[in-house]
Formats: sequence, structure tokens, C-alpha cells
Amino acid sequence: MAMQMQLECSPSYTLAYCYLALGETVYVESGAMVMMSEGLEVAGGVGPGGISSAAVRKIFGGQNFMMGRYSATHQGAWVAAAPPYPGDIASIDLQQETFHVQQGSLLAVSENIDFDVKYAGVRSIVLREGATMLRLSGTGQILVSSFGGLQRFDLGGEDRLTVDTGHLVGLSDTVGLRVEPLSGVKTSVLTGEGLVARLSGPGTVFVQTRAEQELRSWLAPHRAQRTN
Repeated sequence: MAMQMQLECSPSYTLAYCYLALGETVYVESGAMVMMSEGLEVAGGVGPGGISSAAVRKIFGGQNFMMGRYSATHQGAWVAAAPPYPGDIASIDLQQETFHVQQGSLLAVSENIDFDVKYAGVRSIVLREGATMLRLSGTGQILVSSFGGLQRFDLGGEDRLTVDTGHLVGLSDTVGLRVEPLSGVKTSVLTGEGLVARLSGPGTVFVQTRAEQELRSWLAPHRAQRTN
């Protein structure tokens, strides 16, 4: 039996159960573990790809350097994980495929998946969102999480979709991606919008209904400072 994912308490406060075969390992984002069964060997790890890959993900991808490494010593042992924000989780099965995940949205990954960092576009580096994405490749399972609801779009070859980069969770490697200001810099300033991702099919896209940046701005708004 290969690793099985089971999602509970969806969609607002989803909890993901990862059921492992004997000897199987799953890497879980640091701090995401909620509970676990007996029959697991737990250790800190840097995830697939080793230390150099973890360092790149930390510096450019916004992920924690260390991940929790859970290995089953009993058949069917499980670990349950949840994201930091109220929202949904999606389980994605890769079969010798590549999938790109926005920084901060990766929750867990099976041991056979390799991942590194992909730049989403040079212009995105100088703005507040969308600088990098994580590129996951191989055969296995990944868990992605959202802030708010999680919407899946299956694009055909002629389909186009524009998404604010703060709401983009992940996309297939086959999806075309171009990052730019919405209708030019002037319009972006006037509308309060930042970067948008221009997406073209075919492939699958996941979008979240809320953005962490907006939550942080609401919780800690900028206030004028007194000078006297």
C-alpha cells in the first residue's frame, strides 16, 4: 500500500491525514503537524534534494529550511497536518510530472518527489508577491494548502486566466505563465492591485480565495508616525 491522503474538516479548517506504508516517509512543513499515530519514527530533515536544495528553497522560495521527517515503522501509521491559516488542502498525485507551487503553499511531500526553486519572472522580484515558485517533480503525492477556499481550474489549450499572484497556489508545468502588473503600472497603482499571473492552458491551476498579504495588512495596518 502506497501513501494515502485523507482530507477531513473541509473546506474551512481542513486537516490532512497521511497514511504510510511500512518503511515509507513523508516530509511535512515545519510546525504543520497536528497529531500522529504510534509507529512513526520522527526526525528533522531538509527534505528531498539535500542541504543545498533546502538552502535555495529557504533563501529564494520562502520555505523553512527544516521539515519534519515521518517514517512508518508499522503498516498504516499516520500523521495529520494543517496549514497556519484557515483554509483548504488539496492532494495532488504526480506520475513522472512536474508541478509548481507558490511559496508558502506547500504542506507536505512524499519522499520520492524532488523539488527546487523556479523564478516566476524577473519583474516579480522587485514587487511584493510572486517572486518565486517551488518546482516539484517525480512520482508521488504532494499536499498544497490555501488561505480561504481552494478552487481548481482545468484549462484547455485555448483557455486563458488572469490571477492576482497573491491568490495563485499552484499550476501544472504545462501551463504558460507570465507575471506582470495589471494593465500597466499606472493602472496597478490606481486600483491597488500588484502583480498578476497571465496563465495559458493546457493544464491545471489552483487558486485561493484569500491572500496572506492582505491579512497581514489588515492585522497590522501602516499608521502615520508622530514626529513630535
